[in-house]
Amino acid sequence: METAPSLTNIEPTFGSTDRARTVFERPLIHPPLIPDFVRRAKQVFVSTDNRFGAAARLLSALWREEQKLPIGAFIVGTKGDTRRIRLGSRISPAAARAGANFMTSDVMALAKAELLFREPGSVWDEERLWTNLLSSQALTVNLWAPMAFDLTLASAVWKSLLPDFVQTVTRIRFEHSPGRFQENYFGDGTAFDVVAEVVTPEGEIAFVATEMKYVEEMLAPAARHRERYDETTRASGLYHDPEDPLLRRPGFEQLRREHVMAQLMVDHGLAARGKFITIAPRLNRRAIASSTMYAAELQDALGKTQHDDGRERVGFEAFTLEAIIRAIADAGEGEYASLLWARYCDFHRVVRHVMETIVTTPAGKAFDQTNLDAQVEA
Repeated sequence: METAPSLTNIEPTFGSTDRARTVFERPLIHPPLIPDFVRRAKQVFVSTDNRFGAAARLLSALWREEQKLPIGAFIVGTKGDTRRIRLGSRISPAAARAGANFMTSDVMALAKAELLFREPGSVWDEERLWTNLLSSQALTVNLWAPMAFDLTLASAVWKSLLPDFVQTVTRIRFEHSPGRFQENYFGDGTAFDVVAEVVTPEGEIAFVATEMKYVEEMLAPAARHRERYDETTRASGLYHDPEDPLLRRPGFEQLRREHVMAQLMVDHGLAARGKFITIAPRLNRRAIASSTMYAAELQDALGKTQHDDGRERVGFEAFTLEAIIRAIADAGEGEYASLLWARYCDFHRVVRHVMETIVTTPAGKAFDQTNLDAQVEA
């Protein structure tokens, strides 16, 4: 059997006795704290970015420059008093029209097809999708596209990640809701980023419903409260305490709502079993911690036991983006996985750039604020 190409640019691992290893080559425990002058020099200074957001924004700018893509901008201010701010994590309108936010022309074509045939009521932020290099929707399409094209690849990836749950993948659906605006669900537009329809090792029809994060901090405002949310949360049987205020906090509320919707899919007979998962970069510590805290609220996080009334329980698991990319490489798409890694996960490149900039920048210029600071979310 042909061996899958190995990933390049993955965090290096060295023996503990290798004295040649420097502190800057060690696996990163947390994102680097990037000096403001380094961010300004690449036109990626956004005052509201946390450490991971700043590192991801700089990585996207380095990737954009490597791809020779022209810088984009965004508009701030109110009507009649606006200004355009060039931002290194954006691409120009011309580059956006050419599909440069997607890894290949085939992936761009998939994005266009998904927009053309989107489910009624589905929400796609098209401006961010095409122009914003940090868009989680663009990441979703880039990550899942090769699996949508090749279900054999998808089956190999998810069989390796969920061996007790996935035997084969039969379909990949983007921005999917089983019952958007239907009263037997929530009566709203809640949707999953991706749903993989699968067959289990036991031959059951099942699904893996996914929530994707990249730079998001899990602090987005909670959805407008509906009594239906509370009613279905209590009836789901998923939680130790369905009244726990944590489940209504920003970020957690979204996970609760989507997990309960996944349970409703099983309860309504759309599938025999289900799994709800999150995918986020390892260094997005807030997203990773939120998934860990959410799992602690569940009676049986892995979903290995049935409910007391005999219903199948929808389990929950959190995966890192890095783990998914490695699984894609191991399944035979090493070249594409390397491209994904370089764009979204190679934070050692950020460290190297910061160190080179610190060494080569005269002290007097390090604090010269020549670029306007972006004060809003970008």
